[in-house]
Amino acid sequence: MSTASSILEFSPAGRTQRVLARIPVQVTGRISGKLAFQESTFTVAVNATGALLALPKSVKKGQLLTLLNSKSGEQEQCMVVFVDPSEEGYAHVRVQFIEPHPDFWHIMFPPNDWTPRHCDSKFRRASNSN
Repeated sequence: MSTASSILEFSPAGRTQRVLARIPVQVTGRISGKLAFQESTFTVAVNATGALLALPKSVKKGQLLTLLNSKSGEQEQCMVVFVDPSEEGYAHVRVQFIEPHPDFWHIMFPPNDWTPRHCDSKFRRASNSN
């Protein structure tokens, strides 16, 4: 499996459709369990059980963080489940909510069986009109 696809994979237990979305978030946590930090950043992808973040702070798998959705003002606690360092100074950090919160991102996720050929797809309607 390539690094890019493994970064975007979410845990099998909470597998839901991913949506590529850049949503501003505030991330708070502790470095080495001691020094508190707060970082303004953004999501790369979201799903009903968590997100893939671009995060300049060093975090570790299993670490607890709090996400603040900057658009809605809602907060949710999550756990780091994957970290992939990046050359640009941002790590790709996959987080999973501690408690399910499918409405946290305020977007509708496609059903698990959705593809561009799904009957509700704009792509299918556009190709059928030709």
